[in-house]
Amino acid sequence: MSFKPTVKIEPDDVVRYLLYQQFYYGEDRIYGRTKDRFEYIEGAGRAIDDFYSLITQPINLIDKGHPDQYLEFFNENVHKIPIKDIMDKYRDYKDNLGSNMNRVMKLTVIFGDCLTEIHKECFEVKIIQLIELIMEKRSLESEQKAEIKKKIESLYGKSNPYIGMIYSLSFMEFIGKKIPYQNIVVKCEDLLKKYFDLILDVLE
Repeated sequence: MSFKPTVKIEPDDVVRYLLYQQFYYGEDRIYGRTKDRFEYIEGAGRAIDDFYSLITQPINLIDKGHPDQYLEFFNENVHKIPIKDIMDKYRDYKDNLGSNMNRVMKLTVIFGDCLTEIHKECFEVKIIQLIELIMEKRSLESEQKAEIKKKIESLYGKSNPYIGMIYSLSFMEFIGKKIPYQNIVVKCEDLLKKYFDLILDVLE
């Protein structure tokens, strides 16, 4: 199953679209942010579907007008999130749009922000690990860490495909741990090491 950004998204598909976005387009292939590179991970599609089932289990809370209760569920059972910040954003949209805020918009705000929080934290953790690896491999001093971080940020800003794969694989690893699918976790760990080494070569 795949979605394209130009395709009209139906309410029942919006959460799956947000989950797949710039990441998964079927056939157990995990894509980087630029979509010019992917890695095959056996069982990835099944794990992503199971994760989809987990995060949509209490979706009726949003439909019934209780997004705060849904966010509490997500915070307790999926990943820690800034509930107040997301609710403030949700209320701002609702105040501005009123009755024009349809179901697609509601789900987009709630699920979009929740998934963004996971992506952000997973990626940040891997970047910290990458910086530590570079520091160790090159026997660098602590004061050189800021320079390495700046170089990695530059690669991210230039849509480096290796950084893009680290971004996606860190999220897939999270899903593998959450469901759990240990074979996927191990595969992601191996692939992340591969892309860490490729970044090391780029920064030579």
